[in-house]
Amino acid sequence: MRHLAILSAGVCAFALAQPAMAQSASQKAASDGPSAPAQSGPQDAGPADQDVVVTASRTIRDGRDSPTPLTVANADQLEMTPTSIPDALNKLPQFAGSTSSVGSGNGAGSGRSNIFSGNYINLRSFGAIRTLVLQDGHRVPPTTLNGQVDANTIPQLLVKRVDIVTGGASAVYGSDAVTGVVNFIIDKGFKGLKGQIQRGISGAGDGATFRAGLAGGIDVTDRGHLVVSVEHSENDGIKSTADRAWSASGPVYTGLGTAPLGTAPSPFLLTLNGRINNVSDGGLITAGPNSVKGLQFAGGGLAAFNAGVATLPTSQSISVGGDGSSYHDVTLVVPVTTDQGFARFDYRLSDNIAFYAQATVARSTSNGFRNLNERPNSYRIFSGNAFLPASVQGPMTSTNTAFITVGRLNNDLMADAYTNQKTTSQRYTAGLTGSAFGEFKWDLYYTYGQADVSATVYNNINYPNFYAALDAVQNTQGQTVCRVTVTNPGLYPNCVPINMFGVGNQSQAAKNFIYQNTGWAATNRMHDAGGSITGSPFSTWAGPVSISFNAEYRKESLVETTNASSLSVPDFTGIRMGATNTIPATVWAYPTEAGMYGQRSVWEAGGEILIPLLQNVPFAQRLAVNAAARYTHYSTSGDVDTWKIGAIWQPVTDLRFRGSISRDIRAPTLNDLFAGPSVTFATLTDPHTGVTGTVGVVKSGNPSLVPEIARTYTVGFQYTPSWLPRFALSVDYFKINIANAISAINGADPTVLLDCETSGGTSPVCAAITRPLPFSNTSAANFPSAILNSSLNAAETYTSGVDVEASYHLNLSRLGALDFRLLYTYQPVLKSRSFPTSTQLDYAGAPGLSKSRVTGFINYKDRGFSLGTQMRYYSPQKRSENPILLFFDPPLGSQFYVDLNIEQEVKAGGVRAAFFFNVNNLFDRQPRISPSTTRPNPGTGNPAVAGDDVLGRYFTAGVRFNF
Repeated sequence: MRHLAILSAGVCAFALAQPAMAQSASQKAASDGPSAPAQSGPQDAGPADQDVVVTASRTIRDGRDSPTPLTVANADQLEMTPTSIPDALNKLPQFAGSTSSVGSGNGAGSGRSNIFSGNYINLRSFGAIRTLVLQDGHRVPPTTLNGQVDANTIPQLLVKRVDIVTGGASAVYGSDAVTGVVNFIIDKGFKGLKGQIQRGISGAGDGATFRAGLAGGIDVTDRGHLVVSVEHSENDGIKSTADRAWSASGPVYTGLGTAPLGTAPSPFLLTLNGRINNVSDGGLITAGPNSVKGLQFAGGGLAAFNAGVATLPTSQSISVGGDGSSYHDVTLVVPVTTDQGFARFDYRLSDNIAFYAQATVARSTSNGFRNLNERPNSYRIFSGNAFLPASVQGPMTSTNTAFITVGRLNNDLMADAYTNQKTTSQRYTAGLTGSAFGEFKWDLYYTYGQADVSATVYNNINYPNFYAALDAVQNTQGQTVCRVTVTNPGLYPNCVPINMFGVGNQSQAAKNFIYQNTGWAATNRMHDAGGSITGSPFSTWAGPVSISFNAEYRKESLVETTNASSLSVPDFTGIRMGATNTIPATVWAYPTEAGMYGQRSVWEAGGEILIPLLQNVPFAQRLAVNAAARYTHYSTSGDVDTWKIGAIWQPVTDLRFRGSISRDIRAPTLNDLFAGPSVTFATLTDPHTGVTGTVGVVKSGNPSLVPEIARTYTVGFQYTPSWLPRFALSVDYFKINIANAISAINGADPTVLLDCETSGGTSPVCAAITRPLPFSNTSAANFPSAILNSSLNAAETYTSGVDVEASYHLNLSRLGALDFRLLYTYQPVLKSRSFPTSTQLDYAGAPGLSKSRVTGFINYKDRGFSLGTQMRYYSPQKRSENPILLFFDPPLGSQFYVDLNIEQEVKAGGVRAAFFFNVNNLFDRQPRISPSTTRPNPGTGNPAVAGDDVLGRYFTAGVRFNF
């Protein structure tokens, strides 16, 4: 009761002091010792972290001197989310748009959507690819095809803290540090043995998780130290969208009028229990004799079809209720099993030189994941089909009808299709660190990283085989066979006819004929060698001047192979197909990959300097400037320069101002440059020639891409009042602009065609349209010969906002202590335009990116007992980032989550154990619903807003031990 009374008093105090109750992490660290320390390139020549520098810099060792904002997430706060450290980071307001599936998030970022598991952290929803991930100040090699890093591969048991730099740092660390840096700091000097074991389950009884790990550290003689950790985690996921009421209801956007959806005459309307009313699970006869038209195949024969309540516009094929189909049994949460191991050994070769070597191996597997949604199909079934019931064949014969048209959603076949994916990453680093000339520290290292990703789609439908099997007839011996085996013997050997009338009537032999396992495998390699030296060559009247020089060479390669190339064009020779618009343009029902190969090398060198200008004079207790510059050469695109200039000014003891401006880059990934081509076909109306026709659309990488160039601004202040000890406040404004951002341009898009035409052929998007003749020719002969769908440096993306951080420590003497921390991000601007005349999308306040995001912590501790709460608030969201689209429904409401953690420490002998119980989403808040407007069929995709909790209330119990 005493603990509860104290906590209640603390909650009241927090509520009254929220505007001022938080702390810049760098200042908190300053009050306890070196501010915001982070291991960088230079290290002391020993196993312990004796010499540290701020993550935002290679020269600054006191976070109070950093002109770039820095937030530190310590282990005790990260443990409030027991699933993983990256999951805990994603609850901080600086992060938004982070995903567990590359390319599936909202915001201005992009990625490949064929990676189904992992944790890809994303600062400000500006794209995970623009957030640089470091481990102890060194770049972590990519783990995916598109250059992103799965943060789950970091050895989490040994993470001491995470430093988050929320400003451009490309001049300090290189490419990709546009929105900032996330630096995982490992406890390399750990001694002893510690471990953790836990289990979790949702309030609905599913989504079970298990996590266990063990880490140990030991001195090896008096010169060496060894640290090792192994970890295993399992997440059963949630098998189906039907397992949650809010997704089982089939939410979909429909209209309220007759005009195109999303316009004033027909704004989008959120509709539940949506159904596709021109198909059924067993087959709906949409064309044929009047006596059978409008009936469906069910129960071994024909049955009436309830079309449900039609929605508007009338051209839309969506109804509410009825017998129409909807997609179902799509996986809601991907099941993932992860294993990882880490080992590091360092050895002091002399008083000034130490050797270190470390290895990290991680494997992630997701089995049985189902996101495969074959499109609704319209089949022609010809008279004489051996599986047609007499109730249909009779009217066809009497009316001399050659065929009927059947609309069907193949949910029964989709139930057999699933994906298994495995990612294995390995990183090996060896290096030397030391000191020279007294004040200088140096580091030389080499890292080899390799990520192997493979995926297999089981029971992918082969369309030529399917259509061959669909046209079933009886041969002269009265046997049911594929017609093609009679008309073209040997063309489709072993063809087995398939019965698609009704649900689940296909024989296993027929399934075996139409199914094929398709798969791809990719290997991403990186060799990274570098070195740095940092020190203070001299001092001025205001203190020591610090300088740093560094150089790095990287060689990167990406290879992808496939057993089912997306370049393959289906061949239906000998098969009766019917109307042209029903003929599939691909061989397989579910997407496949094209092979690819690409490589490049990167040379870069940089320097940084910190110059104190004034110290302990009126109105300037401290004034210093910090500058950095880097030259980088890419073998694919040439030279690029980055730089940063910043300053700090402390007019009085309690107040510091800081600001920086930088030029940062994000280089195109190997996938951006060299992605293998795939071909589809599109019908377009060409404004240049006035011709409507079909043309091949080639999707591929673009070797001509150059690095994105960003300009980043930050300005803010830190306040640590002497009249209120242990309180700190920081406020920082940020602005980032990219004028040549990389974005995908599809030449078949009418807006792209029109933009090229309006520009007279001079727009950069004209590169996506290939014509046989010069642009000046407007005859029909100059209709496009090919359309490209690839990336160009044509987009503009920018964002701005404010970060607030505050904290307070309240010592209750014999009654324990209370810690408060508040982090707030206000991001009113995040806009992106794919090319100069395209519609500007406004992601700020759109689904997945609330303009206001708040995370608060209250932690009470007393003699081994601790009780902590984490609260998150997300402001209301509009329905879409596209300002042209209109919605009937009001904006999405705000969201508020509370997590609770109870922990009791027990000591017995030399063993210290902490038993903990955690409740995530204590009040079981359901996610906000906003289906994608680009997926018009109910059941496709996850209708929950990205970032909202889809599990519901979740319980975790476990123990941490240390001895």
